[in-house]
Amino acid sequence: MISKNHHYYLLILSFLILIGCTSKNDNSFIISGTISNLEDDFIILSQLTNIQTNENRVIDTLKVNKRGKFNAVYFLEPNIYALTFTNNKTIQLAIDKGQHIKIVGNDLENLKISGSVDTQLLMDYEAFRKKSLKTLVTSIRNKIKNLKKEQSNENEIAKLRTLEVENYKIHLNQLTEFIQEKMGTSIAIYPTSLRWNSENLPILNKIVLDFESTHPNLAITKKLFERIELLKKTSIGATISNIKMPNELNQIIQLDSIKSKYTLIDFWASWCPPCRTESNLLNNLYKSYKNKGFEIYGISLDTNKERWLKALKNDNRTWINVSTLEGFKTKVSTEYAITSLPTNIIIDSEGKIIATNIHGEQLKEFIEKLFE
Repeated sequence: MISKNHHYYLLILSFLILIGCTSKNDNSFIISGTISNLEDDFIILSQLTNIQTNENRVIDTLKVNKRGKFNAVYFLEPNIYALTFTNNKTIQLAIDKGQHIKIVGNDLENLKISGSVDTQLLMDYEAFRKKSLKTLVTSIRNKIKNLKKEQSNENEIAKLRTLEVENYKIHLNQLTEFIQEKMGTSIAIYPTSLRWNSENLPILNKIVLDFESTHPNLAITKKLFERIELLKKTSIGATISNIKMPNELNQIIQLDSIKSKYTLIDFWASWCPPCRTESNLLNNLYKSYKNKGFEIYGISLDTNKERWLKALKNDNRTWINVSTLEGFKTKVSTEYAITSLPTNIIIDSEGKIIATNIHGEQLKEFIEKLFE
């Protein structure tokens, strides 16, 4: 029979062995917490596997006891994880090695998360992003809604639509500044890459190089470099590879088949108000310069063919129009990291990019100078 003292020593030994194994495994973290009025008896833990397509992989189900307590140790590398409850409430976590994430609250709407500086940075970023978007973009959209109710002049609304697009670019620049100034080499940088653009490529490239120096062998390090490579494909000076997509008659139209001096590749959708407003400007440019060597290759990120075709007719989009009706899952959209609309790329006859994301009066002036 084992004595009580012997049993006690065995427990101590087991505990020390567990600590020893944990300390040798760099990729370990703990998730625990107490949510008083939680009705769930389990929580799903998943890992973000693709930021652009928002794909996640289920890792585990955390058991929750009757008092709302849960606790689990994981031997997984630093990454972006999420806890999902049965009511579809999701908490996103940026977890680095050795962290003990604690989640405490009386209900799902009032939770305090501690133990992870990376998760805190991610929450700070999201708070800043929402505030910036509200100030620069949502405020403009609200003005447009009010003007529509008042049946105001369409020209005034069109100007605000252009301002909305310009302000969104400022918004993206503000997000890049936040990452550069506040986030260092935090794991939380990975989900921010969804809103990176080629205009800030030099800054973003340095951010990724610094990230690699701290996290050289992580899966998300590789993904960040892949994101940089995608942005390089749409930066000025790069050459666009051939695009093959079906038009409204299901005929395959190749970008390489266009023999114009300059081609504007226009990413848009019928549900995008700024895109629809820009149709007027594109119409005027097309009429003025089509016979001088200007073409438009319109790529719709619609998912509904009827709405796409209706928009083509109503907006008089008489240039080349193509779509696979797969939305942002369209192959060319993922290949060129298109995450917002409208987005455009202007190429010369050799397929070389000479401008990206210029709209409104700036686009008009740029095209005019090309044909002076």
